Amino acid sequence: MPSVISLLIVLISIAFFSGAYFVSSSFYYKKHDIKYSFKRMFPYEFNYPNSFKNNITGNIAFIISVLGIAGFYFYATSFSPNFDITLVVIAILSIMLGAFICCLLFMPLQFLRTHMILSTLAMVFAFALPALESIYIFPYFRNFEGLEKNVYLAAFIVGALISLTMLIFIFNPKATYKIYLDKSVDENGNEVFSRPKFIPMAFNEWWAIITYFISPLPFIIISFIK
Repeated sequence: MPSVISLLIVLISIAFFSGAYFVSSSFYYKKHDIKYSFKRMFPYEFNYPNSFKNNITGNIAFIISVLGIAGFYFYATSFSPNFDITLVVIAILSIMLGAFICCLLFMPLQFLRTHMILSTLAMVFAFALPALESIYIFPYFRNFEGLEKNVYLAAFIVGALISLTMLIFIFNPKATYKIYLDKSVDENGNEVFSRPKFIPMAFNEWWAIITYFISPLPFIIISFIK
């Protein structure tokens, strides 16, 4: 797999994702006069309560970024020196996870039950994608010596850490859609309810998305020694 091209594909995808987040956050602030935070707000809120076209620049950039990462995995598969069914599964997972991410970003709030199912699937697939990369890389680590062995080891560890981090967030007992508002008392003695400063499930959804964009790292690392 040509290392420069693969790295370029991922960097461009991340650039589109970063641009999409910035544009969408600016649009959200203009619409609600509230600063968007991925620690306490869900991805779909970029388009709530309006339609896809009102944030069309940010939404299109999100789609391009997702397609770029999926394209990277198929590019990596096509340039693999040896056919391996694990690579095919990884490529398919990347497409499915990309589709789940788009659903998290664009699905309206009224489809809450479907959103919950897709959210769970997105997090599971975000765990599985880098985990399978580590599984694919491990035999190469065992079969090489010297510098190549160390590079494969580094790639294996990176994939395992990305996967493990997602797994920890999945099993966070506070990661639930039962969200309780924070209660406080204003200067007049009235109870005031506000959104929590940190919502684990919102953060988990964003971490699944971030994991998708950093998951190519193990393959990029080994691409420089092939």
